[in-house]
Amino acid sequence: MIEIKVTNLNEVKSAIAAYGRKAQRACAAAINQTGKAIKQDVQDEMRRVFRNPVPYTLNSLQLDPARADNLTATVWFKSPGRMQQHYLVPQVEGGPRRLKGFERGVGLGELVPALGAQRDKFGNVSSGQIRQIMSVLGLAETSAGFQANITDRSRKRNAKERDYVIIDRRQRGNLPMGVYQRFSQSKVPTLKKRNQIVATRRRLGLQVRYDYTDKSKLWQVGKQRAVIRATGLRPVFLLGRTGHSVRPLLDFYGVARKTFAREFEPRFRANLAAYIKD
Repeated sequence: MIEIKVTNLNEVKSAIAAYGRKAQRACAAAINQTGKAIKQDVQDEMRRVFRNPVPYTLNSLQLDPARADNLTATVWFKSPGRMQQHYLVPQVEGGPRRLKGFERGVGLGELVPALGAQRDKFGNVSSGQIRQIMSVLGLAETSAGFQANITDRSRKRNAKERDYVIIDRRQRGNLPMGVYQRFSQSKVPTLKKRNQIVATRRRLGLQVRYDYTDKSKLWQVGKQRAVIRATGLRPVFLLGRTGHSVRPLLDFYGVARKTFAREFEPRFRANLAAYIKD
């Protein structure tokens, strides 16, 4: 956290002694303007040192402004809510990499994206897929705080491949531990192929197990193959190396000090001149 204080600047002391409340207001305004400049410069540094930072990361800073009767402002990361500390703090101060909310919900440790992870335009795993995983695994309440777990009724109603499973030490066999998605290894045949299948089986006197010409039954076949009869496994997240130290990338304090040295004094003089004229 960076605190902006100006109690040791002789120019500010002299101005407050000479102009009183007007100088205090000018100082508070200059502090807040400098704080906004610090936020902007730190955001620019994020864009430089992080690869494709998402808007949530870029907008994670907040300014607690100064007032005329309290000439101190702070610039730091917003309250992390359910997290013990903001996820960017290790990028500033180092220390162990904290588990994310869905990682704590899954309970394996640090997870890294694998083949089945769906990426958004920033290259991160889609938040929709993460919510879907937690819902299917029955872990949504513990991570989201509201009723979001998939029900038997919705599972049967939705024909998309959304069956996920955790592979841990008890059942992993030859598979690495992680979160896997079950998927159907066979596809519903095309209309031409379906007609050929029906005609061939009837010509040979074989039972036609599905009426492929009936769209309602065809939908049921597709749903069964996609969800109920899914047989393959593709990894979505695999267990990574938990507890390793993070090498800080964001020089938050260095950027803030340079910005303060550049911005505060000229802004204070300009604000003081404006308040004196009033």
